[in-house]
Amino acid sequence: MKVCIKGSADEVKLGDIQEVCREIDKILVPTDGSEPSVAATEYAVIMAKTFGASVKAIFVDTGLETLEYPEEVMSEDIYEGVHASIKGLVIAKTMCDRNGVECEVEVAQGGVARRIVAAAQEWDADMIVVGDTGRTGLKRIALGSVAETVVKAAPIPVMVIKSE
Repeated sequence: MKVCIKGSADEVKLGDIQEVCREIDKILVPTDGSEPSVAATEYAVIMAKTFGASVKAIFVDTGLETLEYPEEVMSEDIYEGVHASIKGLVIAKTMCDRNGVECEVEVAQGGVARRIVAAAQEWDADMIVVGDTGRTGLKRIALGSVAETVVKAAPIPVMVIKSE
């Protein structure tokens, strides 16, 4: 029998703990091609492979550049000339394919954190795996943190991956 445990450690009785009840079927991973987002993609694929889940990789285009679409990247020659953001989606798709994980990719428009959370809700994701930029101090205050905003705004669990 699966029982979802809710409450703090002070409220949970040891006798109530049974087989865990949460399932992870859909993992959303935002990517912009940066080192932290590629690391997050790897962890998303590891988790999807482990749990038999599918992955959706999303890049949120703020409208500042013209991008090729991931489906157009068919060879190593083309890949070399592609914008890093689209490379992030190609990496996600390739990583999933080579690990037997179902994957779809999406280029979305809008505010980055807001669009990530909306995409997770629209796709009915079970969790989001996002890379942390590692910004600190004034840069973090001035630029904000997409990962932090997603953690605060998302109604589902968010795993933040720090790149090495």
